[in-house]
Amino acid sequence: MTAAGLLALAVAGAACGQGATSSRADTTSPASAAPSTTTAPTPTTTTGAAAAWTTYGDGGQRQSAAPSFPSVTHTPAEAWTSAPLDGAVYGQPLVFDGQVLVATEADTVYGLDAATGSTSWSVHLGTPVPADALPCGDITPEVGVTSTMVVDPASGTLFASAETDEAGTVHHVLAAISTSAHRVLWTADLDQPGWSAAAQLQRAALALADGLVLVGFGGNYGDCGSYHGWVLGVPVSGAGATLVYRVPTANQGAVWAPGGVTVDPGGAIYAATGNGSAGPGQAFDHGNAVVALSPTLTETGYFAPAQWAQENAADADLGSTAPISLGDGRLFIVGKQATGYLLQGDALGGIGHPLAAVALCNSRGANAYDAPALFVVCTDEGSLVRVVVGPGDTLTRGWSWRSPTGGAGSPTVAGGVVWSVDPGASVLYGIDESSGATRYAVTLGTGTPTHFAAVTAADGLLIVAGSSAVEALH
Repeated sequence: MTAAGLLALAVAGAACGQGATSSRADTTSPASAAPSTTTAPTPTTTTGAAAAWTTYGDGGQRQSAAPSFPSVTHTPAEAWTSAPLDGAVYGQPLVFDGQVLVATEADTVYGLDAATGSTSWSVHLGTPVPADALPCGDITPEVGVTSTMVVDPASGTLFASAETDEAGTVHHVLAAISTSAHRVLWTADLDQPGWSAAAQLQRAALALADGLVLVGFGGNYGDCGSYHGWVLGVPVSGAGATLVYRVPTANQGAVWAPGGVTVDPGGAIYAATGNGSAGPGQAFDHGNAVVALSPTLTETGYFAPAQWAQENAADADLGSTAPISLGDGRLFIVGKQATGYLLQGDALGGIGHPLAAVALCNSRGANAYDAPALFVVCTDEGSLVRVVVGPGDTLTRGWSWRSPTGGAGSPTVAGGVVWSVDPGASVLYGIDESSGATRYAVTLGTGTPTHFAAVTAADGLLIVAGSSAVEALH
């Protein structure tokens, strides 16, 4: 039976409505539990420690900090390593209801037992797209689920965005999966009229806001073909119209940062964009900007550096990281252009009017915030920089840490430690949050971690995914 036929059986009776479909993915029966490569001791969980991590950065604010995580006083040891997966994991692992949830570039979603790492179930969403079927890109040998998924805790629904191949044609679908029944509830077609699906990549982490699943789109690595930045809002029920915001560039303006779009406590949505196509002397086109959106995805404001046009020409994306909501109405953003900006969320300031700015570094992936300090990854330098917010509207550089093995990834703060993965060396580093000294270095058993791999900290575990497996440490 074809993939479309399998899905038709799997999601019969799913919610209907404009923007919903049941023809673009398939699901297998839950897999038998596969043994983990290590028999795990009981995870060391402290009372009050967060038992869930349901979206990138542990919240729509994208702060990547776990304040209730138990203090770390020893080098983390392996709790478990999963059995081999069927592809690389690019998204950050999620933790919910005793499960570690990950998805692969082979279009398979896995539910792992959080205590042992054994495979409790899996769902296959379709046939992934061969890398050579795309006009450019750096994900090989196939492209499937690239973004971090999101869980709606109220309903126990996991949302995953998959790129699929149907008879040689590229499609993008959003799948709603029950974390208790382990099956696809419904799917929604994400492809928009008139776009080139092969030129659009869905890398930005998914988010939830006001009854919508937010899905950001950009292009493939190499900026080939005709594509735009998009933010789509799909109703969590699967029924009703998909809301759409398209970055108003002639071309490009990607919404691609792995941290995804940001949702502040008041419900405002912020998307950071990459290069637009306008150059010096041309009208501003929303490239290299932070764009504020209402719950209906209507633009309500924007910020762009004064030199946005030059940054368009230099491939210096402001949107190579996600904005961080500081929780007090302010935002922080830094990108390839190496300047960090403090912004007022409800009055972003238009072109060239931040609250504060500080010289930093080329930063790609995502960053972290544990008040009053930001922790910024300097991707080209393989380092992290501490930046203090305040007093008032100020940004001040603090310590700088350089990776002993030359690479650093998107930071996560947990247990008084800043955690960063060097993908090239497959090493997890723990850096003292106050002093910037290296406290821990652990060789990982995940296979090579992928670009911008970020640590999940939940239920007393530090969890890292890679090219072949998932590992939990405690």
